[in-house]
Amino acid sequence: MNKYKSYVVVFFGLLISSCSVSKKSLINELESLKKVNKSLAIDNDILNEKVINLEIAIEEIKNENIPAVNVSPTLDIKVVSTASQLNQLEQFLRSDNALSAKFRSFKRGGIEKTLRVSYSDMQRVIKEAKTYKGTRHVMGGLSHNGIDCSGLLFVSFKANGITNIPRTAADFARYGSIIINTNELKAGDLVFFTNTYRTSKLVTHAGICIGNGEFIHTSSSKGVMISKINDPYYWRDKFLFGTRIVN
Repeated sequence: MNKYKSYVVVFFGLLISSCSVSKKSLINELESLKKVNKSLAIDNDILNEKVINLEIAIEEIKNENIPAVNVSPTLDIKVVSTASQLNQLEQFLRSDNALSAKFRSFKRGGIEKTLRVSYSDMQRVIKEAKTYKGTRHVMGGLSHNGIDCSGLLFVSFKANGITNIPRTAADFARYGSIIINTNELKAGDLVFFTNTYRTSKLVTHAGICIGNGEFIHTSSSKGVMISKINDPYYWRDKFLFGTRIVN
């Protein structure tokens, strides 16, 4: 038998063998491959998230021991209503095509919605958020064992009986009157930031203003902490807008 005949024999042998494989075994093999593929996709997402968090952590470490910035002090009085600065925000964003496009997409999902929260409610929310100081950052976390930025807002509101709230930073940003002047922010206002990591999302970070130009939030490197909103080395450049939900 020459080598060409050998190839033919092998080919037909494989063909017969494959024909003898049951439909059920092929389906089982396909399902197994799908599970492996799904697992690899999940692992890849986790790896990408870790890379993003490491990049944020490195950036924040660079900005340790930054000098305090003098901002207009926030008086310890009840929050008063502020006219929406949405139009000013949109005008400002026009100078940045990428951000402007992201904002238009974000706005289609709703903006300046009403969330009924009293002044005393917000004081309790801030008090609850402060109990998490030092808690490590965990993506998706909702406890003192680990928590993320929007998770800190979520648990602080929920602990005070305010349950009609969203879970993500972007959805929190849809509530309340827009404020773009950081010197007008008062204790109880929510603050939102953009471009803190690479993503197509507009809102990438959130916190709660506690007065005196400071906000409490969850840092990826230091966990729950208090920072200056007008920090010239990082947060001021990342600040997008604040919202006043107290009514």
